[in-house]
Amino acid sequence: MIKNLIFDFGGVIINIDPRQAGRTLKEMGVKDMEQLHQKILAKGLYLDLEKGLITPSAFRKGIKELADIPLTDTQIDRAWNSIIVDLPKPRFDLIRQLKQNYNVYLLSNTNEIHYQYFNRFAIENLGVNSLEDFFTQCFFSHRMKLRKPDQEIFLKMLEIAKINPSESLYIDDIPENVQAARQVGLHGIVHHPDEEVSQYFVDGRIKD
Repeated sequence: MIKNLIFDFGGVIINIDPRQAGRTLKEMGVKDMEQLHQKILAKGLYLDLEKGLITPSAFRKGIKELADIPLTDTQIDRAWNSIIVDLPKPRFDLIRQLKQNYNVYLLSNTNEIHYQYFNRFAIENLGVNSLEDFFTQCFFSHRMKLRKPDQEIFLKMLEIAKINPSESLYIDDIPENVQAARQVGLHGIVHHPDEEVSQYFVDGRIKD
C-alpha cells in the first residue's frame, strides 16, 4: 500500500525549458553559446551549484570569467531563471489534495538561485508563506550536497523522512532518476513532461 508520494519538481510539477537560458544569453549578446556551455560544463559550474559545492556568487563569477561579453549578476540570474517557464497553479492544487491522503515529498535537483526564484513566485502567486508549505517535507540537492541519479540521495531522503521505500511512489521525468529510485526499493513512474501529472490520480488518490 502506497503511503508516500515523492515528486520531482522540474518537468513534473513545474514547466522548464533548459535551453531557454542559452537563448536568453544570446539575446544579451553572447556570441557562441554552445562554446560557453561547454566551458561551463568543463569547469563543473552547473553540477557544483546543484550540489551546493559553490555559492551563487562563485557560480556568477565563473560565468563572467568564461563569457565573451561583460555580464552583470542580474543578467546571469535572469538568464538562469528563464529556464523556469511557469509554476501551474492546478498542479499545486493537486498536491494540496493529495496531501490529505498521503505524505507528499519533493526531491529536486536544483540550486539556490532557482530556489529563491520559485519560492518567491509561490509566496507571491500561490498564497503560501513558502513553497515548502505544500509538502510534508522537501529535499533539495543543493542542501543535501547530493544529486540524482546517485542512489545516495534517495537513501538519505528515506533515512531523514523515516519512510519505507516499498510504501512510496516516486515520479520523475528522467528515466535514469526513476531507475535509481527503483534500485533502492521505491516504486517509480517515468513521467512525460508534456503530459499532466494529474493523470495518475483520481479524487486525491492513486488510480488503481
